[in-house]
Amino acid sequence: MPSIKINDNKYLHYEEYGQGMPIIFIHPPGMGSKVFYYQHYLSNRIRVLLPDLSGHGESDKAEQEVSISYYANELLCFMDALNINKAVICGYSAGCLIAQHIGIYHPKRVELMILSGAYPIVDNFSAKTLHKIGMYMVKHQLNLLIKAIARSHTEDNALRETLINHMEKANKKVWYEYYQASLQYNCLEKLDTLTMPLLLMYGAKGDWTSRYLTYYKSKCKHAELFLFEKQSHQLPTKQWKPFNELITRFILNKANLKME
Repeated sequence: MPSIKINDNKYLHYEEYGQGMPIIFIHPPGMGSKVFYYQHYLSNRIRVLLPDLSGHGESDKAEQEVSISYYANELLCFMDALNINKAVICGYSAGCLIAQHIGIYHPKRVELMILSGAYPIVDNFSAKTLHKIGMYMVKHQLNLLIKAIARSHTEDNALRETLINHMEKANKKVWYEYYQASLQYNCLEKLDTLTMPLLLMYGAKGDWTSRYLTYYKSKCKHAELFLFEKQSHQLPTKQWKPFNELITRFILNKANLKME
C-alpha cells in the first residue's frame, strides 16, 4: 500500500480502494488504519482512504507532541497531497475529535461528516477512567492493552492477529499523547457549528452513549442518528455490515440530493 509525502519531512502510509466520492477514516489511539479492515468493502461505490496517523502503523513518527489540532492539520495536508478539496470525514471513537476539529475549523473541506461513538468532551467518570487506564497501560502494560483492544473488537482470530501486529508498530510516546490529547480536548460549545450533513452512530450499550447523545441532539438537531441495540462501542468491526450499509446510504442519499 502507498505512502504519500505530506511535508518536507514526513510520509503517511495509507490504504486506498475504489473510486468516487472520497471518504477518509480516522482511527483512535494506537489502533491505526487496520481497525477499518472491513470498510474496504465500501469501495464498490465510494473511494475509501485509510491513513495511519503519524506515529501509527507504517507512517513516519510525529515531529512534535501530538494533539487533536496537530492530527487535524496532518489530515488536511494528506488531502492536499492527494488533490482532494472536500471529502467525507469519518471518525471512530477518539478519531471523532479530530473529525470534529476539521469540521469546526475547516468546514469547507468537509462534504459530509460521519461519527461513530463520538464525544465532544471527556466529562464523565467512566470515560475519564477509560482514558486514564489506557494511558497507564501504554506506559506499563502495553502488550496486555494491545491484546485487550484486539479481543474487544473481534472474535475472528486472523483479524485479531492483524490488529495486534499493526498496534505493535505504534510509537508508544505518540499513543500516550493521543490519549492525553483526547482526555483534554473540548469542542462542546462549538458543536452547533457542525452544519454539514452529519450521521451519528452509537452502540446502545456504550457507557457514555446516553450522555453524549444529549449533547448532539441539543447542538446538532439536523444530525441523523442510528443506535445499534445490544451492541457497545466497536461498530466498525463488530457490526461492519450494517455500519457500511448506513454509510453508503447516507453518502449516496446526500449526493443525490445535491445533484437535484
